[in-house]
Amino acid sequence: MEIPFGHVENNKLFRSAFGQVEALQLKEVKEDEVAPAVAYFIAKYDKLKAKLDEIEEKINTQNNKGSFLSSLQNIEDSIPTHDGLGDYQILLDRITPLKSILEDYVQKNREKNTDIKQALLLELDVILANPDQEEAFEQIKDLKSRWLKTGSADLSVRTELEEKFKTGVDGFFEKRNAFTEDKKMLVQARLGEYQSIVAEIKSFIEKKEFQKSLDRVKELQKQWKEVGRIPEKDFQSINESYWKVTQDYFDRQKKRKNSDRKLKAKDEKESLKAKNEILSELKELVQNAFGCEPKAFDALKLKWKNSGHVSKKVHPEVHEGFMQLSREWQERQFIWSLAGKKNKGFAKKDQKSQFKDLLRVIRDLLHRDETELKSFNENMGNMHINKGSFVDMLNDKLKTQQEKVALKKNLLKECQEKIKQL
Repeated sequence: MEIPFGHVENNKLFRSAFGQVEALQLKEVKEDEVAPAVAYFIAKYDKLKAKLDEIEEKINTQNNKGSFLSSLQNIEDSIPTHDGLGDYQILLDRITPLKSILEDYVQKNREKNTDIKQALLLELDVILANPDQEEAFEQIKDLKSRWLKTGSADLSVRTELEEKFKTGVDGFFEKRNAFTEDKKMLVQARLGEYQSIVAEIKSFIEKKEFQKSLDRVKELQKQWKEVGRIPEKDFQSINESYWKVTQDYFDRQKKRKNSDRKLKAKDEKESLKAKNEILSELKELVQNAFGCEPKAFDALKLKWKNSGHVSKKVHPEVHEGFMQLSREWQERQFIWSLAGKKNKGFAKKDQKSQFKDLLRVIRDLLHRDETELKSFNENMGNMHINKGSFVDMLNDKLKTQQEKVALKKNLLKECQEKIKQL
């Protein structure tokens, strides 16, 4: 049968290529399954198109147009891998001018908001000069309401405007501490800060984050002294909690240091030997991970944890080897689980059939990962940043994506070899 925007090849239904987007395999089909499969994927395309129609309608009819920009972007990003049959190029052609309209709308709104906030700052200067505190208080409340209702200003001046407004308003309320209502607000803010300090220290204890939290706890102790006074009845209770939690923290910190000293005293050669033996066991386990119960892997993880300290700086290859094998284990487990979900009766099939099912799953995942890698490389090529932590983060992400592709290729080759042997 003739399939609009698609074709069947080797009993596989494909969405045809368009523009810069490659053909996408949708499903393996028998001859009598083609028609219902085509109808199903046409329906999926229609659903996506209806979603775009709905967003376009809202853009044309609603005032807050900028809020739909991310939804429009999400649809555009999904099109290269969307499993449907239809004219996706038309959708892209519709999205492009809509995005341009919204981006222009957002920019103009920000310019308008900048003008409004600059005018509000002039009003604030007049209010702060008003000697009548009660009248000024009502004016400040109205001004704050209008400021909050005004959207974001242009990014180039946003921080400056917000800081000027905050400085002015904070200064007004500091002068008005004699009024009961403002005193209550100040007390609640201080009490909240006290509670936040106690909660943060408690979270370090609950998460057992002692190694990197000591400097932060010392900062929190300084903050505690600088928060300010609150009524004695409120302070007594929170102060008791504070001293209890800090004492608990430092007691546990002391135990951790003692424990660390004992671990470091352990013979590192013995630990290194033990970890290398575990790596050999783990490598063998990973090679047979398809269909394997996770208990064996969990046992090796516990064994690794209890095998003693080995310096990451001196022996980085040992720790990296463990992490790489762990990631490969998890990937194989995920692929096995996904094959079970996608293929009815998978668990009861013979090995050769199972590896064929695994092969299809790995191909799909490899295609997805290669597409993401290509897109990532293109995006990085368009950036003009050559230093800083952001670049380091991008490089780490690129490396991770490259490793995912390499692992999928190796697994693909392994399954192909298994099928030949069975």
